[in-house]
Amino acid sequence: MSVIARLFAGLILAFSLTLPVAAVQPKGSAGWTTEGWTNFSGKLYHGPGTQYDVTGTVQAGIRVRVDRCSGLWCLIHTKADRGWTSLDNISFGEGPWVPFANYPKLPVQYGGGVCFYTGANYTGSQYCYGAGQVTHDLYLAGLDNSFRSVKITGGSVLACRDRNFRSYCKILNESHGHLDELLSGAITSIRVY
Repeated sequence: MSVIARLFAGLILAFSLTLPVAAVQPKGSAGWTTEGWTNFSGKLYHGPGTQYDVTGTVQAGIRVRVDRCSGLWCLIHTKADRGWTSLDNISFGEGPWVPFANYPKLPVQYGGGVCFYTGANYTGSQYCYGAGQVTHDLYLAGLDNSFRSVKITGGSVLACRDRNFRSYCKILNESHGHLDELLSGAITSIRVY
């Protein structure tokens, strides 16, 4: 390798090390480990079940990234460990709460409507829904992961990242020109109150 090529490679390496950490987005959905309904041992398995070898451990109540779920098991990772744990031991809410508590808390406002937009600041295509509208899977309507802003014209909407109101969910009571980073371009199910 020539001296010039080595210098060029060194410059590229030095430049890449100075990039801000925020420039690289973490992979997987945000989640928390919980005590769940099962006896949470903190063990992570090589596959989706206790019949697989143990690959590591995690504590309850810590932030994790969920790579994917299969049946009742999810593949998660932290900075140090990666493996499968029971879906019962994962919360996709805003904190490490147990199942059925990971849904956004009241208050919701009833009556009214909501319009989602495919662009930020209420631009792009508009899709409006009235009170009582429930969509379990926006993929079936060709709208999965499309919305980037929302106008609330009264009432509230529950917006979730995955179908059937799983994963990260949030109650929206007011309009947002920019949905938060976990929902922008990532909504799959909605319930309008």
